[in-house]
Amino acid sequence: MSDFSKVKGVLFDLNGIITDSWAYHSKSWQEIAAQLGIAWSSQLEEGIKGRDRIDSLNAILAAGGMADQFSADQKEALADKKNAIYQTMLDKMNPGDILPGIMPFLDELVANHYKIIIASASANAPKEIRKLQVESYFPLIVDLKEIRHNKPAPDVFAKAAEMLHLAPDECVGIDDGMVGVESINAAGIVSIGVGDPKVLKEAAINFMTTRELTLANIAQAWPK
Repeated sequence: MSDFSKVKGVLFDLNGIITDSWAYHSKSWQEIAAQLGIAWSSQLEEGIKGRDRIDSLNAILAAGGMADQFSADQKEALADKKNAIYQTMLDKMNPGDILPGIMPFLDELVANHYKIIIASASANAPKEIRKLQVESYFPLIVDLKEIRHNKPAPDVFAKAAEMLHLAPDECVGIDDGMVGVESINAAGIVSIGVGDPKVLKEAAINFMTTRELTLANIAQAWPK
């Protein structure tokens, strides 16, 4: 594992790290699940956090015992319906939705010449960044069309490091979901999990909230 002093890039998940847009995703999926008669649970919600639309839908259908009851086209239609619900909610997003501590952390990274990028499983990431008015911090966003597999595969975070022209051991990745942490680890990047350490137990570093994201805190928690 590299020394913290060698880190030059920070790879950010979006939902649950920059903003709590996950709440919008969750409500949208809950509406789809309700229409299908599938019971929602905290375990199901945690299991789909960070996954793309079809993977999330497959997990929801499996939870309801409906894994084999829909064709690929029908699944695409359900995923599109979810996204339409989400888009309506997303129209209300604004800079007030940025999570606590994130703006000071971004300013600290910029002041110290770190490279930063969005490594999100969401195809809506560019729109969300515009709504939050943080485009100047994130001119680079991983294009999901350019990767073969989404989280928990390493592709998203590996691509993010590549776009910054950095080696994996020159980066840290920050995510709030199990599949995101798994993706970071699989890419050979030091993972920072934000949230319940029992859920994100595979993260190399764990913080309970985004307020704790500072360079000093990361350096202090750096794996020995």
